[in-house]
Amino acid sequence: MRRDKINSTIIFLIIFCCSITKSLIAQVSTFPIQENKVIRSFNDHNPNYTWGQQNNKMKWSTRDTLSLPFFDDFSTSLIYPDSSKWLNNQVYINNHFPKFPPTLNVATFDVLDSKGAPYNLTINKDYTGPGDSLISQPINLQDSAGIAYSLSDSIMFSFYYQPNGYGYHLNEEDSLRLFFRAVNGTWLQAWSVAGLAQSDDFKHVIIPIENANFLHSGFQFMFTTLTRQVGNANHWHIDYVLLNNRRSSDIGYYNDYAIQTTPTSLLKDYYSMPYEHFMVNANSHMPDSIFVFASNLYNRDKNIEIKHTATFDGNTLVNSVFSANANNIFAQNNAERRLKSYPISGLTSDEPIVINRRIEIREKGIVNDFLENDFIEVKQTFSDYYAYDDGTAERGFGFDQNTNPKNIEGEIAYKFNLEKEDTLYAISTFFNQSVFDVTSSRFKYKIWQSLTGVDGADQDSVIYISEDQNPSYNQFNDRRVYTAHYPDTLLLLQPGNYYIGWYQSSMYNLNVGWDMNYGNQRIKNKTNPNLYYKLFGNWSNKDLPNGTLMMRPHFGSSKELHAGIDKRDKKVKMLRPYPNPTSDVVNLREVYNKVEIIDFNGTKLIEKMDSKSIDVNTLSSGFYYIRATTESGEVLTSKLCIFAK
Repeated sequence: MRRDKINSTIIFLIIFCCSITKSLIAQVSTFPIQENKVIRSFNDHNPNYTWGQQNNKMKWSTRDTLSLPFFDDFSTSLIYPDSSKWLNNQVYINNHFPKFPPTLNVATFDVLDSKGAPYNLTINKDYTGPGDSLISQPINLQDSAGIAYSLSDSIMFSFYYQPNGYGYHLNEEDSLRLFFRAVNGTWLQAWSVAGLAQSDDFKHVIIPIENANFLHSGFQFMFTTLTRQVGNANHWHIDYVLLNNRRSSDIGYYNDYAIQTTPTSLLKDYYSMPYEHFMVNANSHMPDSIFVFASNLYNRDKNIEIKHTATFDGNTLVNSVFSANANNIFAQNNAERRLKSYPISGLTSDEPIVINRRIEIREKGIVNDFLENDFIEVKQTFSDYYAYDDGTAERGFGFDQNTNPKNIEGEIAYKFNLEKEDTLYAISTFFNQSVFDVTSSRFKYKIWQSLTGVDGADQDSVIYISEDQNPSYNQFNDRRVYTAHYPDTLLLLQPGNYYIGWYQSSMYNLNVGWDMNYGNQRIKNKTNPNLYYKLFGNWSNKDLPNGTLMMRPHFGSSKELHAGIDKRDKKVKMLRPYPNPTSDVVNLREVYNKVEIIDFNGTKLIEKMDSKSIDVNTLSSGFYYIRATTESGEVLTSKLCIFAK
């Protein structure tokens, strides 16, 4: 499949176990991830799940030997392949690792088992061995309706493949192979291809069945990889697998069109945001249009019509008629299709607000061969956080520990524009386990109101610094693998720009999740202009890789995120001063016997008795401690940020 070529900015990457020249000026980088968190999280949340049970898009049924035609483009599956067609489930069915697949969803081959963990729980770039395999159920190539097949029946096997996609990189040591099972049970190699360092468009392969030993009732085929044992890397993607008779090896097209990509968000800049914040200035967050790519696998141009349906709480928000765009989709190509956005303001419900969306395509008056890839259903969720990312990590992001001096400090800052006064109660971070073990490394969460040299600011304005933290690899939460950090003080923020991120005292890659799809933005091959890094005293957003970071600020009433993982002791009292930051008066939730303001050296600066507030307008800008003593003598302490007027 050809696709639109998009010029991308220069990406400086450190490629793990690849023969590629390393940039000596890279300061931040992306790395492959060690395991598949989506699969691990799914199995953690469904401990009794067994592949093969009936479960919606994890399709399964019991069948005898299959008959021709055999077809699967994986568009009706998710996470695992359809077990009515496939004998094993090592591959990962998804649409976020491939680039412009022929149709929605592919089978991704990596070096992870069916649970999403490295084979033999080992990461070893120096060892080459089997990776994933995908084996078909038995297929009857002996006869049809009692009439024996022969080689003259022109039985052809075809598929599309892509190396790498958005995954990590292959080289010539890696290979994708195809085997056919002969009548005596022997697997014979029918095709293979070596790895490439760079991603490429999907390629089409068609292989005639020319050996009579394959014409038996238990025929099977198998894709498999031989690759270095590097976990969630060295990706191959397979799509649109077809085995049928009466075909020609010269015909590499299909009477089919399909949805190809996930549609863009109903928000212009964010993937998600709190609905109350959206409503402050709804029009500014609405894109003019919604975009999705469709593909044409036929040898003639097609004029594809498209429609959009959306509902909320059972009520229809839009139900457009099929409309045609001005241009056809050229033969064996793809094209972007546009839908007009529609009002989504004024919805009322407890959070989250969830809009169910359906996009479907057709060619008026003409029915294509495969209908199940002609539509896609997605959800637009408004929860209590701002997010640029779509929730799936293709890589891990952090400082490049191979090119930066080890003994220097580094900071990462991520800008969000707060629409209304609200309380920031948590930061969620998607931590990856990747090439390097950083579980014992320490960092501090930070929140800034301004960065030196960014948007005209003349200095960093820090409003929160945490105590030392360690990466937490969370696998049992309801929001997949995000890990929540709860500031030890209540941060009541006014509308405006804020930055969340972290500080580290030495160079290592923290491996925070990196979404290569940039939250399904219209143009994926770009970097997020709201991300900054600081080395040698200067903030910059130059030479960042394409994609976006997976950190999210949460606003509103504090709640337990990621059920079952929150380690806060609910019996421990917490002092929650507000507003924080402040420039004059600090309030508390109840009256305390004594309230004190103390600097970081332990010097008492202000004291007030029997009060639930204290005036701090005489203090200079900076960080302090507020300490309150209860009637029973219990002492509670919290951080306080003061901005001098």
